[in-house]
Amino acid sequence: MSSDDIALAEKLTKRRARGSIVLGIFFLVTMATSLGVDFPANRPQTLKLAAWIVWAAALVFLLAVGGGLFRGKSVRALMNDESTIENRRRGMVAGFWATVLSAFALYAITFYEPISGREVIRLLLSAAVGASIIRFGILEQRSLGHG
Repeated sequence: MSSDDIALAEKLTKRRARGSIVLGIFFLVTMATSLGVDFPANRPQTLKLAAWIVWAAALVFLLAVGGGLFRGKSVRALMNDESTIENRRRGMVAGFWATVLSAFALYAITFYEPISGREVIRLLLSAAVGASIIRFGILEQRSLGHG
């Protein structure tokens, strides 16, 4: 591994940590703006829901893979070291607990307000993805000594 690979991996890791937090928060905020839209009849709302699906999938992919796909094998190895793997695992645990707590809350809400199956799935998936990616970013920031 060259010093260029190490410098590049460090730069990309820092960017991934900051980006994970920002993207996770932005994802949750934009999801909240589309609450109540179950099956939209107009094009802007349909595009908003389609974008939410693509965005959720992209964040899950980022969390699962860790980035650096278009970089060399050595850069990917440096970016996905043992601490990153542990941070990713802990991020996924946070997503699990966010989903469980959201499921309890949604169950209680259904006694007062009907919620469609699609809306429940969107809320649970958003809680899981948002909590996972934000927690991962926070842990990565701490690992890098920036938090």
